[in-house]
Order: sequence, then C-alpha cells, then structure tokens
Amino acid sequence: MKCPLKKQAWWLTWLIAGAWNITMAAEVSSNSMPASIRPAPAPGKWQNFWIDRVKNFAAENAKLEPKSRNIVFLGDSLTQGFKLADFFPGLPVLNRGIVSDGVCDFPEGKNVWRGVTRRMTECVYDCRPSYLIFLIGSNDVGVQSAPLDYWMGAYKYVIGQTQRKFPDVKIILVTCPPSGQAYANHNTFNPRILEWNTMIRKYAAEQKFRLVDLYALLAGKDGLLPEDMTRDGLHFKQPGYVLWADAMHKFFKEDGVEK
Repeated sequence: MKCPLKKQAWWLTWLIAGAWNITMAAEVSSNSMPASIRPAPAPGKWQNFWIDRVKNFAAENAKLEPKSRNIVFLGDSLTQGFKLADFFPGLPVLNRGIVSDGVCDFPEGKNVWRGVTRRMTECVYDCRPSYLIFLIGSNDVGVQSAPLDYWMGAYKYVIGQTQRKFPDVKIILVTCPPSGQAYANHNTFNPRILEWNTMIRKYAAEQKFRLVDLYALLAGKDGLLPEDMTRDGLHFKQPGYVLWADAMHKFFKEDGVEK
C-alpha cells in the first residue's frame, strides 16, 4: 500500500533543496561561498578547471567595450565545443560553456564550483547579452535520484534573472540531443532527455521564446545519436554544429543581425 504522506514528504524535501539552491545561487559568485558550505571542500581536478574557466570569462569580459551588447552561448561541453568565431565571423559572440557543468548544484548543495547559477555574473550579467542561447541539462538529468522539476526550477531562474537585468534580451532555448549506442547508460539516459526536452519546449511555447530543437535535428529514427555523428555517444561531431549554426543563422537573418 502506498503512503501519500511519505510521497509528499519526499517531494517537499526536493522542493526545499531546490529552493535553497536557487536562492543561494543569487548570492553566490565564483569568488564567494554560502555559509552552509563552509569550510570549503578542496576543489578537485574538474573543479579547478571550472574555476579557471570562470576566471578566464571574467578576464574576457573586462576587455569588452563598455556599452557593447553580445551574443552569449551558455551551457556545458556541447556549447564549449562550438567554434563560434568560425561559424559567426564578425558577430560579437561569446562562448560561456564549461565541460561537465550543469544548470545548478546537486540537491545536496555541497559543490561550490558547479552550475550556471553559480557563474551568472561572469557568464551572463557582465557579458551584457543581446541574445542568450541556452543549452544545458545533459549532466543534470542523468542524476536519476533528482526529479526533473528540480533542474527546471534552476533553468527558469537563469532565464528569469537574465530578463530581469536585460528586459530586451532575446532568448533562444536549445533542446538536448540524445545519447548514442556508445554511451553505456543510454537506455536510462535517453528517456529522461525526452522528458527534459518536453519541458523545455513547453517553457519556450509558454514564454514565446524561439527554440532550436537540436534533438529533432540530431536524433536518428531509433531515438539515438547516430554512430557517425559521435565518438563517445554523448558529444556530437562537426556536422551537428553545422546544423545548430544553420538554425542560428536563420534567426539572425530574421532579426537583421546577418544578411
């Protein structure tokens, strides 16, 4: 027999954790840390990579023209691997992707150096975006113990805070591609990606955001990332970036940013 009270308590725990994480994210930058995580754990190899990359973002931002507006691509490794200068020559594009990053910290709230919500200053605010192109979630939804609503709360926080500071910013959401046969956990990962992308599409429709449906562009008939499109089952090759870039060129031409 199911126990409704236990189920409610479980969801309440996640919602409280999510609310804490998102609230703290508003107060945390790469140079500070919430009191609840002190003393800070020693950063590992990936955390040091995250820290260094965020520092590099800050250095790049310091060199931007004070009144410039920029096209910001924000996300994880799929964004970091996007050679923006090659695809969009002459446009003020900024790459703010970090390998293995997610939208926010894990529900336990113990990793200081993880999540877009923890690098909003360096990756959004100081970039002064005219566009925000957002692709995130592949490193989050695979965490089977966390409900997707937890990650979506942080996802909407990123967009909401961006719009709050830049009311005229153009938001373009990007769905996550599926994994391929080479990825050992594709059987459990891909159903979650399908659910996640459904949430992104719904959010885009509700808010009237434009959408690049990267999943639809890359998924094979079997719902997998085709073998000739990936080396490891998770990351797509150059042809995938061509498809993504083509979709962006269409939007930029609609807006008169490109001819």
